[in-house]
Amino acid sequence: MPNNYVYEEYQGFDSLYFAEITLDDSTAYTAGSPEVLAPAGEISVKTDRSSEPKYYDNQPYLIVTAEGFDEATLTVPVLPIALVARLLGKVTDTTTGALLDTGETQTKYFAIGYRLRFTDGTYRYVWRHKGTFRLDEEAAKAKDASTDTHNHKLIFTGITTKYKFTLPNNLKRSSKQIVVDARDGKADVEAWFTQVVTPDNLTLITVTP
Repeated sequence: MPNNYVYEEYQGFDSLYFAEITLDDSTAYTAGSPEVLAPAGEISVKTDRSSEPKYYDNQPYLIVTAEGFDEATLTVPVLPIALVARLLGKVTDTTTGALLDTGETQTKYFAIGYRLRFTDGTYRYVWRHKGTFRLDEEAAKAKDASTDTHNHKLIFTGITTKYKFTLPNNLKRSSKQIVVDARDGKADVEAWFTQVVTPDNLTLITVTP
């Protein structure tokens, strides 16, 4: 039976934002106003999943599956010291601007938002609702006659929220991310980066007569 799905490939990544989580418990989920994180270079996401077949009557009878954290690797230009300190929970000297790394961190949780461009020119919009940042290897080399440069690989480890949002059929569930394809023409993405979009504040497109 034919379906009405549209199949495309990704051909772009931009509008990379972050917002600090100010509250996430059984009573509420709140986040600060989104800010530009950095110019977006590349993104790759992998999810920790496991599955194991269970055997009954001498044959595989069912498969038990579990899903864990997400890990998004963000390729961005070298980040300013103040932003690195903020994302990693480090301390800066406000007078000199120096990063004062004691080897300790203060865990801070953030949400990240971005969009992925399809080859047809439409976009997929994403907000990942809770996670922490860390920097991957930082590398540089002596300048030579080549055009080689080095950037930052920023790792965002995403988990689910403690707060349970209201889903269809009045289900209450935690959230890891929300994803919308603009070409579906249903969810309103006009103000996607003015707030962290969640199941509780996602709205339908309203058409003015």
